[in-house]
Amino acid sequence: MSDSLGAQLRRHRLMADFTLEALAHASGISDRTISNIERGISVAPQRRTLTALLDALGLPEDEQQAMLRQARLPRLPTEGSLRSAMLAPTLVTDFTGRPEVLRAAAEFLGRSDADPAAPILVICGPAGVGKTTVALEALSRHGWGDGMRAFVDLNGMNSLPLSPLGVLQSLIAQTSEIRDISTLDEAISEWRRITAAKRVAVVLDNAANEDQVRPVLAATNAVVIVTSRRSLAGLVNVQRITLEPLERAESVQLIGRIVPASQRTDADADALAAACGDLPLALRIAANRVAAQPRSTVRDFLDTMAARRDPLRALVAGDLAVEPALTLSYGQTDAASRQLFRSLALIDGATFDASLAAAAAGAGVDETAERLDELTDLGLVEARGGNRYHLHDLVRLFAAALSRRDEPASARQRRALRHWVLATAQNAGLWFEPDRDPDPDAPGRHFASADDARTWLRIEGAQWASAVTQAYALGEDQLVLDVAEALHWFSDTWPAWDLWRILFLTSADAATRSGTDRDIAVHHGYAAWLHLTQAEFDAGLRAARSAVAAAERTDDEKERGWASFYLAWSLGRLLDHDAALREASRAMKHLTLAGDEEGISQVLAMIANFLMHTGDLAGAVDHYEHVLSLLERRRGSVPPNLVLVTGVNTRTLLARVLNKDGQPEYALEVMPGVIAEATAAQYADGLARAHLELAIALRLTGRLEDAGRHLAIADETATAHRLLALLPEIERLRAEPNG
Repeated sequence: MSDSLGAQLRRHRLMADFTLEALAHASGISDRTISNIERGISVAPQRRTLTALLDALGLPEDEQQAMLRQARLPRLPTEGSLRSAMLAPTLVTDFTGRPEVLRAAAEFLGRSDADPAAPILVICGPAGVGKTTVALEALSRHGWGDGMRAFVDLNGMNSLPLSPLGVLQSLIAQTSEIRDISTLDEAISEWRRITAAKRVAVVLDNAANEDQVRPVLAATNAVVIVTSRRSLAGLVNVQRITLEPLERAESVQLIGRIVPASQRTDADADALAAACGDLPLALRIAANRVAAQPRSTVRDFLDTMAARRDPLRALVAGDLAVEPALTLSYGQTDAASRQLFRSLALIDGATFDASLAAAAAGAGVDETAERLDELTDLGLVEARGGNRYHLHDLVRLFAAALSRRDEPASARQRRALRHWVLATAQNAGLWFEPDRDPDPDAPGRHFASADDARTWLRIEGAQWASAVTQAYALGEDQLVLDVAEALHWFSDTWPAWDLWRILFLTSADAATRSGTDRDIAVHHGYAAWLHLTQAEFDAGLRAARSAVAAAERTDDEKERGWASFYLAWSLGRLLDHDAALREASRAMKHLTLAGDEEGISQVLAMIANFLMHTGDLAGAVDHYEHVLSLLERRRGSVPPNLVLVTGVNTRTLLARVLNKDGQPEYALEVMPGVIAEATAAQYADGLARAHLELAIALRLTGRLEDAGRHLAIADETATAHRLLALLPEIERLRAEPNG
C-alpha cells in the first residue's frame, strides 16, 4: 500500500530540510494547514494549496502530478467509520484556559474511578462555547490508561436526532466485535454485558434530550460525559458544568497560540477577543483566518470587520459575537465556495462527504472536495475521520440564514438534493434485489460493488431517512414507494430498525394515500415484515390482512402470493399453525402461477418450518431439499446476500429435521462447511445454529467430547451476539442426559 498523501508530503519536507515554519514561509501556506495535511486531517487539500507546497519543495513535475492525482482519488469510508456518529473530532493541540472547569471534571473522573457505577457529567452551554472540546480534553488529561473510549454524536440539533437504539448501536460497535443489534432491549443487555467486562469512557455529544442518554446509563462499569445546549434537567444524580465564554486573558492566549507573533500585537489580540465575545468558536475561526494568510495581520482582520456596513443579523440570542467572524471568513471565499457553504445547511446527519455536498450544491465532486478543504482551512467546516466533514450547529444556522437571504431558489435546491439522495439510495439498494440490476443511466450516485453500496446506505442512513420523510410530507408518494421497493431485500441484511420503521411505515401510508391496490399490498406487506421482526405480532397480522385485502382486488398473482406469505408468517408467529399452513399453501399457489422463484423458495422454507413444528418431518425434509435445489439452480442470478442467508439457514434447518428423525449423517457431513461459510461472512446467527446442530449430531453418534466443544461454541456465540431465541435451546440440550 502506498504512503498517504500526508506521509509523502512530510517525507519530502524533511528531505528538503524544511521546518513547518520554513515551508510555510516559502510557499505562502500557513504552517497549520501544512500540519493538517501531514497529520491526515485535511485528506484532500485544494489543488492550488498542494501545488504551492510542491513548488516550494522543488519536486519534479512527474512526482507533483502523481501526488495531485492521489489527492483527487475518490475515497470511501473505511469499515471503522461505517456509522458517521462515531467520528470524533480531533483533539485540539492548543487547548487554552478553563482551569476551574478542568479541575471540576478531574474531580468527577477521579470519583468515577473509585465508584464504577455509571456516573454521568453533563457539560452544557450555548453553541460555540467549546463543550465538546472540554469533554475530550478532560478525558485526555485524566489519562484514561488502558480503559476504552467511545464517542457518539447524538445529532441533537438536526431534524433526525440519533435514537436511543442508534446511540447504543454505535457504542456497541465501538466496544465489541458485534455490529448488528435489532432491538433496544437487546442493545441494553449487550451494553451491560460489555461494560461488566471492561471499563468504558463514553462521550455523548450534542444531546437533544434525556431519552437519548438514559439507556447508556444501564452500563455497570462506565463513565459518561454528555454535552448539550440544554441542561437535561430530567437526568438525576448527575454533575453539571455550565460553560461560559473564556476569560479575556485566556482568549488572548488562544489567539497567540494560533496566530504567529509577526501577525499580531497584544493590543490587537485583545481587540479581536472583544470582537469575538471571548467565544472559542469565533476565536478559532478568526485566528485561523489570519494565520492562513501569512502576509495579513490581526489588525487587517479587525479593519475589515469594522468596515462591514451590513452584517448578517444575529443568529441566536447570546451568540451575537460569532456572526462577524463567520461573516468575514465567509466573505474571503469566491462565489462558488460561498454557494457551496450555503448549501451545506441542507444536509442532515452528523457528517457528510464530498459527493453529498456536491449534490447539495449542484457541483462536481472533485471541485467540491477542493472547496471543502478551503472551507476547512477557514474554520467554517470541520474535517472528521473517514474522509467526512462536519458542520457545527451554530455554523449550520449561519449557513441557513445566508441561504434564506441569498438563495431565492433554495426550495429547488432542497428538491434536487432530496431527489439525488433518494435516487442514490435506489441505486444502492438494487445491488441486493433479485432480478433487478442498477441502471447506469439513472440519476444519483452509482456504485462499483455491493460493498460500496452497502457502505453508503449505512453511513448516510440519517440522510436518506430524512429525505423519505420530507418527500412524504411534500406529497411525493411515488418516490417514497420506489425507495422502499429498492431497499426491501437490503433491509434483511442490516437491522437498523429505526430507519426501517421510518421507511416502511411511511411507504405504507404513502400507498394508502395515493397508491394503487398493488402498492397497498406491497407496502403493507413490508410494514408487516417490520412489525413481525420486532415481535409486534398483532400489528403484523393487521398489516398482513390489509395487504391480502388489497392484493385480492388486483389480478397480480405475485402480490397475492406475497401478501399471503406475510399473513401466513403472522399466523405462525401467533402459533396458529393450521391456519398458517393453509395460508402458506395459498401463497405457494399464487407465486407458482406468477413464476416468482424467490417467493417460492421463501414459502417452501416457511412451510417446512410449520411442518417440522407439527411433527411432519418427512414433509419438512422434502420442502427444505426443494429450497436447496432451487437455490443451486439460481445461484448465478441471485444476489450473494440471499444465497448466503437462504443457503446457511436451509441447510441448518434440514440438519435439524434429520437429527430429530435420528439421521445425524447429514449434519456431520454438511455442517462443517456451513460453519466455515457463516464464519467467513460473520453471520453470527447461522454460525451458532450450525454449531448447535453439529453438537446434536455428534451426541447422537456418541462423540460426547466433540459435541460438548461445539455446544460450548454455540453457547458462546449466541451469548456474545444476544441470540436470545437460541439460548433456551442450548440450555435444554445441556440439561439432557450426557449433556
